[in-house]
Amino acid sequence: MQKGHFEEKISTNKVRQSEIKHKLDVLGWLRIITFALGIGTIILGNFKQNLMGYVIGVILLGIFIGLVRAYKKIDLQREYYLAEEKVLEKYIARLGEEWKSFDEKGEAYYSDKSKEKDLDLLGRASLYQYICTAHTPFGKRALAKEISSGNKDRETILKRQGAIKELITDETFALHLQTISMQMKLRGEELKEESLESFMVEAEKQATYITKPMKYLGLILPFITLFGLVTALLGMNPSQGYIIAEVGVALQLCITFWRSGKTSELFAPIFDFNKDISVYKDFLLALEEKKFTSSYLKTLQAELLASGSVVQGITSLNNLTESIKIRNNFLANIILNGFLMWNIHCEDVLGIWNNQYGKDIRKWLEIIGEIESLVSLAVIGRVKENHSFPMIMESNIPRCQFKDLEHPLIMEEKAVGNSLELTGATCIITGSNMSGKTTFLRSIGVNLALAYAGAPVVAKEFQASYMEVFTSMRIEDRVDEGISTFYAELIRIKEMIEYSKHHLPMLVLIDEIFKGTNSADRILGATETIKKLGKPWLNVMVTTHDFELCNLAQDETRKTVNYHFEEYYRDNQIYFDYRIKNDRCKTTNAKYLLKMIGILE
Repeated sequence: MQKGHFEEKISTNKVRQSEIKHKLDVLGWLRIITFALGIGTIILGNFKQNLMGYVIGVILLGIFIGLVRAYKKIDLQREYYLAEEKVLEKYIARLGEEWKSFDEKGEAYYSDKSKEKDLDLLGRASLYQYICTAHTPFGKRALAKEISSGNKDRETILKRQGAIKELITDETFALHLQTISMQMKLRGEELKEESLESFMVEAEKQATYITKPMKYLGLILPFITLFGLVTALLGMNPSQGYIIAEVGVALQLCITFWRSGKTSELFAPIFDFNKDISVYKDFLLALEEKKFTSSYLKTLQAELLASGSVVQGITSLNNLTESIKIRNNFLANIILNGFLMWNIHCEDVLGIWNNQYGKDIRKWLEIIGEIESLVSLAVIGRVKENHSFPMIMESNIPRCQFKDLEHPLIMEEKAVGNSLELTGATCIITGSNMSGKTTFLRSIGVNLALAYAGAPVVAKEFQASYMEVFTSMRIEDRVDEGISTFYAELIRIKEMIEYSKHHLPMLVLIDEIFKGTNSADRILGATETIKKLGKPWLNVMVTTHDFELCNLAQDETRKTVNYHFEEYYRDNQIYFDYRIKNDRCKTTNAKYLLKMIGILE
C-alpha cells in the first residue's frame, strides 16, 4: 500500500475525532448545567415547600444521569478512533524504519532454535516486531509460534493462506480487529499471561462455591434484616425491629469477615481479567457477527459458537465483575454485605458461570489469539507492493524457486530482488565484504518462515516444498561453558548432520562457514562438512570468502553450483548492486575498505 492510502485514512479519522470532541464538549457543559439546575431547584423547592420544585429537580437530575451515560458512550467512540489512529500510524512506520521502536519484539518466546535469531524472526528489529498487531497473550504467543515453527503439511498452509487473503482483502474488518486490540494497550491494561492463566484454571474447575445451607442463609438473613428495618421505619414495634435489623447486619458481616480470605482468593483472578473484558467482548462480538468466506475462518467461527452465544457469556461475566468491583468501595462493601450478603451471591453466580462457560473460556481466548496471529501475518500483504502467496509443493525432494525475492525488513525502495532455483543441490556463494551474501540467505529463510505460516512472501513468484530449516549464522562463544565460536559452530553443524539421517527434506543456511578458525582448518573443515551434507534430500547454501570451496562444483557425485555477489567502483567510490550472479567471485575489496577508513595509505 502507498503511504498516501494510510494518510488519507488518518485524515478521515481525525475529522471523526474532531466531531466527537465537539459532542463531548457540548455534553460536558449540559451535564454541569442540568446538575446545577437540578440541585438548585430541589433546594429552592425545599426552601419554599413547593412540591413542583422537587419534581422538576428530580427530572433534571434524571436528565443529568442520562447525559452522563451518553457522555461515556461517546467517549468510548473517541477512544476507539484514537486507537485506530495509532494502528494506522504504525502502518506508516512500517514503510520506513520507525517500526524498530515498536514495543512488541517477541523476545519472551525465544526457544532453543538458532534460526530465530539467525533469521531475525524474534527479538529486536525482527519479523515479529515488524508485523505484530496482537495485544492479547494468546495472540502474541500464536504469532511467535507460527513464524518460528510454521506448518509442515500443505493443506494447513493453504487453509491459512485463504484466511489471510480474506483479511488482506477485507481491510475494514482487519483494521477494526486491530483497533479493538490496540485499545488494550492505550488503556495500559494488557493482561499478563500468568493472570490470564490463573483465571482460566479457576474457571475450568467447574466447582460449586456456595453450599445449599449457605445459599439459603444468604436469602433468609437479608430478608429478616430488611423486614426488621422496614417495620421499625414504619413505626410497627420499632425497638424490636431495630434489634432484629442490628442482629441481622452483625451476623451477615461476621459471615462476610469469616469468608473474606476465600472470597478474595476466588475473586482475584476474575478481577484481573475484568481489566480487559470489554475489549475481549468487542473482539468476540466482531467475530460472532462477521460472515466469513474462507474455510479456515468459518471453522474458527464455528468452534467459537459451538457452545452458544459467546458474547452472552462474556456479557454475563462482565456484569458479574462489575458487581464484584463494588467491594472496592468500603462503604458500599459494608452496606451490601451487611444487608444483602453480597459476596455470597456473587460467589454463587461465579460458580454458576464457571459451570456454564468455564470449560469454553480457554477455547474462546485461543481463537482470539489465532485470529490476531492471522491479522498480523496479513500485514505483509498490506504494506508491501511486491508480495505474492507462495505455491506450496508436495515433494520429498527439497525445492525452492523464486523471482524478485526481497528481504521483508528492508524498505521497499531500497530492497533488491533476486531470483534463484535450487532443487536438492549445494550452493556455494562467494563475494566481497558487504556485497549482500548474508542478507540473501536471510531473505530466503525469513520468506520461508512466512510461507509456512500461510502468509504472503515478499517476492514476485515463490514456490517451495516443505523443508526443515537449519541455520548457522550468528555464532557466539559461551565463555562460562568454555565453548569457543568455532566449537559452537561445530555443535550446530553436528545437529544438521544428525537430522539429515532421518532422510527428511532440509534447507541448510551457513554464513561464513568456520570463520572462527585458521584458513587451513577452515577450508578442510568446510570441504568435509559440505560433502557430508551433500544428500539428495538437502538444499545446502553456504557463503564463504574461501575461493577454494568453489572447486567442489567439479565433484560429479553431488550437484554443486557457484554463485557470487560483487562490487563495482565509480569516482573512487565503492558500490554494490546486491544481485546474485553465476559462477565464483573474482574480486575482493578488503584492501580498498582499509584505505577508505584510513588504515592503509
